[in-house]
Amino acid sequence: MSRVVVTGHQVNFLPGCSVLAKVAEADHVIWMDAFQYERHGFVNRNRLEWPDGSWMTVPVNEADTFQPINQVRIADNTGRIREKIARGLVMKLGALAEPYAAELRKPYKMLVALNWQLLQLLIGQLGITTAHHFQSHLEAGEAHKVVPIVADYEPALLPARERLAAMVAEIGGNVWLSGPSGATYLDEKPFHDLGIAVEYFDWNGLPNPSAITMLKAT
Repeated sequence: MSRVVVTGHQVNFLPGCSVLAKVAEADHVIWMDAFQYERHGFVNRNRLEWPDGSWMTVPVNEADTFQPINQVRIADNTGRIREKIARGLVMKLGALAEPYAAELRKPYKMLVALNWQLLQLLIGQLGITTAHHFQSHLEAGEAHKVVPIVADYEPALLPARERLAAMVAEIGGNVWLSGPSGATYLDEKPFHDLGIAVEYFDWNGLPNPSAITMLKAT
């Protein structure tokens, strides 16, 4: 049987180099748009390279914390903060950043819409040919139920792990490529029960700014 490698990640804002490197290693990627949104993560922010290390943060409605990512609303009615991000990207990356600045200047109301448009630009410019799926478009993703990723009660997280394995099986995958942190929390049993091998992507401790910085090297 040929290997069909599936990976997944939350629909982050201009995600890190490691995320898109992992996606490039897979045949399919599941964009997790029904996982819970957490504050102070990377769903609505990322940063550029050091020594500057500037944060780019899209403000969101605080009441949407722990809601599914695809229900998180942008809280930047004037567009002032997104305009600042757009100008900063153009200042640092020049013409390469113009398409991203154009998207940032559009009056998106939902964070997932902005993030996905920016992701498509990155994926295309980096030449990544991985097939894309949205969690909320898969039966096993249970589009109308939030998938908990934060819980004090460990068994509450089991359905999320079982659902993840089922999503991989649903699109015909037989290898799940987890991020390196998965080695500390991932329960492999639901995958193995479905005949799915589990492997871990290793970024080898390299710097991990937003993948938009990779455009300078292409």
